[in-house]
Amino acid sequence: MADDKSVRNQLLAVCLVLLYVLDVRICFCEENASDEFEEYLLCRQCGLEIAKASDLNKRPSRAAHRQRNDTIAGVDGVLIQLFKNPQENFFEVITAETANVQQHGQPYRQDTWWPGFSWRISICPRCGFHLGWFYEPFAGQQAEEQTFVGLILDNLLYQKYADNLLVVPKSYRS
Repeated sequence: MADDKSVRNQLLAVCLVLLYVLDVRICFCEENASDEFEEYLLCRQCGLEIAKASDLNKRPSRAAHRQRNDTIAGVDGVLIQLFKNPQENFFEVITAETANVQQHGQPYRQDTWWPGFSWRISICPRCGFHLGWFYEPFAGQQAEEQTFVGLILDNLLYQKYADNLLVVPKSYRS
């Protein structure tokens, strides 16, 4: 019995050393990576790649209760806006030119946060998690504006953060 515990402890020590070496190599690669590496925002529920950081854009709305700029996934000055829906729920929303989302339902004109745009719920194409809203100019309206996606910040995960998560089996926890 004692030998089993000793072997398990040695194996754990070897695994921890290997994880440390791997972490050092990853940090080295990240520091020396070229600018060609594209950061993604992932679905917080299943990890699917949803939007490229380079597709984030500023689309201000007068319906926002509050606005702030922040750095998200390596992009400086991303506009984060706080909105409240008719059910009194608050959402911090960022906008993107495009995103890997599935549109759900018919477009709605009422209660839009961007005048002149109708909206549809956007969900993750893999797991169906609510990620935000797809906006398009009102039908029949000649608009210079293009479609865009409003993404709920709390329902996304930064790829860089997700890549650094470490899951430890319960048997190794003290």
